Amino acid sequence: MKYLVGCALALSFTVVSAPAAQADSAPTCTESPNSYTAGWQVGWAKYQAATKSPSSGTSSRTADLPITINAPLAKVWTVYSNLRNDIGRHPFLKDIILHRTCTDGVTTTNDFTALENVPMGSVDYPAKTQAEQILYPVEHYYTTNSYDDPGVITQQKITFVDNGNGTTTVNEHIVFTTNPLLLSFTADNGISSHQAYQAALKRDIENGTL
Repeated sequence: MKYLVGCALALSFTVVSAPAAQADSAPTCTESPNSYTAGWQVGWAKYQAATKSPSSGTSSRTADLPITINAPLAKVWTVYSNLRNDIGRHPFLKDIILHRTCTDGVTTTNDFTALENVPMGSVDYPAKTQAEQILYPVEHYYTTNSYDDPGVITQQKITFVDNGNGTTTVNEHIVFTTNPLLLSFTADNGISSHQAYQAALKRDIENGTL
């Protein structure tokens, strides 16, 4: 429940994504239908409905998670924005199932399901996070928005800054939104899992594994 990972709607809804730059041509899409695609379509419809008409019965929590990596921006961007590199580093994430990739020459959009095992006391809950990542490579940022049952929305904007000394600072701006009874659990688990995979990405970029 937090990929994204994961992983934002509220009494006053915070939008963390930016409008896509205008492209000259229609997007070119590659479809990858699979047994999880129908679930993604249902979950994404719930996300769109919830963000279009925010409920007064939800609460949200915002976090910024900066980390500085000893590697140039181009390297960090390439590794960090690749969803497959989160597998084995994000503590809950077990697999990424891609449904569709679209590009318009300016942005690339990836629709996917993240399969996660979220710890709940002595047992793990097998979550299916329905998500969409939009890459803005020229501006070096991307967004990842996601939906989990029962009504957990996570919105992220990940930015990359070249520090001018061979290091890159990445900041994950995350907004979690759900029922107030679930918010602390969702946000606490989401923040800790994101910090864990940030640390793992930093380690493996700096030691040359990635």
